Amino acid sequence: MKKLILPVLAIAVLTGCKKDDPVDEDGTTSYTVPTTYNFENVSYGGQTDRLDMLTALTSYIKTGHTEGVTLDAQVMNNMYENENTPFEGTIGSSGKDLSSKTYETARGEIVNLFDSIAKYSGQAGGADGQAGLVARGTGHILVDATGKEYAQLIDKGLMGSCFYYQGTSKYLSDEKIGDAVDNVIVEPGKGTDKEHHFDEAFGYFGVPIDFPTNQDGLLFWGKYCNKRDAVVGTNDIMDAFLRGRAAISAKDKAGQDAAVADIKELWEKAAASTAIHYLNDADANFADDGNRLHYLSEAYAFINALTYNVDGSIGQSDVDEVLAALGDNYWTVTQADILAARDLLATKANLESVKGDL
Repeated sequence: MKKLILPVLAIAVLTGCKKDDPVDEDGTTSYTVPTTYNFENVSYGGQTDRLDMLTALTSYIKTGHTEGVTLDAQVMNNMYENENTPFEGTIGSSGKDLSSKTYETARGEIVNLFDSIAKYSGQAGGADGQAGLVARGTGHILVDATGKEYAQLIDKGLMGSCFYYQGTSKYLSDEKIGDAVDNVIVEPGKGTDKEHHFDEAFGYFGVPIDFPTNQDGLLFWGKYCNKRDAVVGTNDIMDAFLRGRAAISAKDKAGQDAAVADIKELWEKAAASTAIHYLNDADANFADDGNRLHYLSEAYAFINALTYNVDGSIGQSDVDEVLAALGDNYWTVTQADILAARDLLATKANLESVKGDL
């Protein structure tokens, strides 16, 4: 998908119009798509707050990468639930939380990980069959008994089960932006219900309103999407977000549907290509335990994230197949296992031609 950025993109489509639609004499609806997400009545502060919450939670978990530093499971639970004023500054002031927006079956897994992190934080001796700290570079990472890095299971895990899930399967669903959702009554500062729900999907992506021209402060999916753009053109997702929001405001259902399909496809491509990237890194750093475990943990989480886009081309059975090829123990994994998983995922994601470049 080649990128096409114009100063202002004019749209004219055949569509049924309500009285307040911008209608041309020939019966088409025409409107302009801006080059930044600078629409009237936009609000996604809750999503921004959740991104900041996960940043703070991950930072706390990584303090347990130092020998002798013990973490508290209750502190992590408080940050996950946004209870008992767990954050500094204005983080959490929205009253939102990460827990209630996480895919239901993943919540218990996250909480169980907090208990394990608290138990093994700061402990040396990570090895095959033994959770603990493992040297990486000039520092350490904290891994479970199979070599998976806890910080990545939380950080990238919630990127998938919370941000990706909400951004694709919830806020871009018929329940949130379908025909039955109000798109007439405007709430000042928030827009119509349909506009607001679409804005919330955008908020989970983690980019400034003038991305990709402005690449400052990219968070989570926005950061990884930008890193993969040179090879697979994933930053085209911003154009799709702009087209989709403009179409909703103009009541252009066909334009909305086309943009939403592009968003879901490109977001999935960002996840799959990033997983392939980390499998390549693991292969290139195979002899270094710390690096191999770290990169495979990243890859695992991004592969698993693919299950949370209900309209994605890669489903649960595909993910299970890729993870089975990789194997569950990153201490005993072979380079052949890593490359087999990479090649299988590349085939399923239609990225075979660029798998070596990611």
